[in-house]
Parts: sequence; C-alpha cells; structure tokens
Amino acid sequence: MRRAPFLDSVAQRLLELRRVSATQWMLRALGAVATVLALMLVFGPTALFSHFGAVLITLTAALGVLLQCRRPDSDLGLLAPAAIVIALLAAGDSSMLQAAAVGLALLLAHSAFALAATIPVHGEFDGSAWRLAAAGLLPVLVLSAVAGVLVVLLSTVQLGAWMMVIGVLAAIGLFVAVLPQER
Repeated sequence: MRRAPFLDSVAQRLLELRRVSATQWMLRALGAVATVLALMLVFGPTALFSHFGAVLITLTAALGVLLQCRRPDSDLGLLAPAAIVIALLAAGDSSMLQAAAVGLALLLAHSAFALAATIPVHGEFDGSAWRLAAAGLLPVLVLSAVAGVLVVLLSTVQLGAWMMVIGVLAAIGLFVAVLPQER
C-alpha cells in the first residue's frame, strides 16, 4: 500500500522528463560533454581519481554538471567551470595549448547551457533559430580569439607589481559592465 504514492511520484517525474524538448536535451548534453572534456583535458582520462584533489575537483565538476543539466539557468552552473579553472591553475605545469583547449571547451559548454537557458523547455529550434544562435556566437568566438592572441603576445612581457592595481581595477570594471543592472 505504501508503494503507490512512491510510484506515482516517480511516474510524475518521468512524465516531466518527457516534456523537455529534444533541442533542450541536445544542448544540455553538449554542455555536459564539453565540460567533461575540459575536465579530462586538465587531468587526463586516467587521472580523474588519482589523488584526493583530483577526486574533489571531479566530484565538484560532476555535481555542477548535474545541477546545470537539471536547470540550465541556475547560478550553480558556475560550480563546474570554477572547479576546472582552479584545477588548471593548481596543476602549474600546464602548457598554453592545454589552457587554450580547456578554455575553448568551457566556452562551448557555457554557450550550450546559455542557449538552453534562453529557450523554453518545450521549444524546438528550426534552421533560422540555429543561424541566429550561430550569429550571436560568432562575435564571442572572434573576441575570444583576439583575447587569446593578446594573452600569448603579452605573456613574454615583464611588467611591474604596480600592474596588479590596474588589473584589479580592470576586473572590477568588467564585472560592473557585465552584471545586470536593476532598473
């Protein structure tokens, strides 16, 4: 007798899964795969559970991906990319090519999850919507490529400690420009 309410709640949740469109599932899966790819680029496929730090980062990224797949518009979606970037910084001996590949995978994951968050859960994309999404992604890719080239060029320049002040002010200005304004 106690199984009936439990089965009803499970059946209700399964029916809710059916309501999510195939486009949504594809975008969420693409974001999840790109995030896992970024994680594997940091640690390698065999070292995800090699030591305590790797296990902690892997579990944090997995939790972040699960939360992001459940609700693409959640702020908890920053959990997985933050863990992956921290792991990349903690690795220390990573090459510039590896960092660029991780950044590109995280950009792809973010773009997929952001697109999934902007369309209705039941919405389907037709050809014109995909072209519009690609047109919106193109400037982001161009600016990312320009910023990457700028970072590579400036990586050989030695700057003084006073540049930390300018860097912090630039980061604050970026956050003020990017964060939504209340009206």
